[in-house]
Amino acid sequence: MNDRKPEYFVPAFIGGVVSGVLLMTPFLFFCCCLWLIPGGVLAAWILSSRTEAGLKPGDGAVVGALTGIVAAVVDSLLGLTPLQDINRSIMMTVTDRMAEFSGTPLPQLGRLKEQLAAPTVPTAAGFLISLFILAAVMALAGILGGIIGVAVFGRKTPPTPPGGPGPTIPPQGPSDAP
Repeated sequence: MNDRKPEYFVPAFIGGVVSGVLLMTPFLFFCCCLWLIPGGVLAAWILSSRTEAGLKPGDGAVVGALTGIVAAVVDSLLGLTPLQDINRSIMMTVTDRMAEFSGTPLPQLGRLKEQLAAPTVPTAAGFLISLFILAAVMALAGILGGIIGVAVFGRKTPPTPPGGPGPTIPPQGPSDAP
């Protein structure tokens, strides 16, 4: 029986990087934390392909949570790049279009537009606090994706014991009696 624990880090790293990049990709960032579910499923699929034994839902939860944490780090680091400015300008355009479409002044959009127009440079403490909160939220979404991934990809047939399935005894009938 295989009692080895699966190696979670590599699948979680791959799933987290993919999710984190998708979170900061212009136009795709609107899906927000939903990218963590496919990232967790991807990590569970990689984990399943690298593990001989079947996986349990707990394995999916662990790899999904790690995927969310990695994605939060990637997203936060990419947020310090010009991608953040591109996403901010896209959000400004979207708020302008929403105001035009509504035909009536929406004070909430005005406040959002003011916040988007005033980019801020985060302090180290602010960056770490937001990273911690983002990691907690993304870990929860990643757990969901990991559990779904294990449910889909984690079932495997038990391995055949060494030496084959074992001895077979031929059936004895009335004609085989001495």
